[in-house]
Amino acid sequence: MIAYFVHDRKKDKDLIVLPDRDCSAEVTPQRMEAFISVDPVFASWSGDSCSDFAPEDFGTVVATRDDGGDVCVIDGKLWRQRMAHYLGLP
Repeated sequence: MIAYFVHDRKKDKDLIVLPDRDCSAEVTPQRMEAFISVDPVFASWSGDSCSDFAPEDFGTVVATRDDGGDVCVIDGKLWRQRMAHYLGLP
């Protein structure tokens, strides 16, 4: 299952979109930690319904993550900004 970390510049809001679960979840520091954790188990996540929308409909896809894989960063500069925002990392 692939999860998409999406940033909406207009709303300055981040979501993790899970198309296979037809849902999206607002990013919090805890959710960010879970997204980058060793075993995120996206199948157990829940959130708001998003069945008729693609991840790109919510904003800029910053990174993706497969249940068993590594984070795939698409926009490195924005990813570092979002990591710093949620986790205080440089």
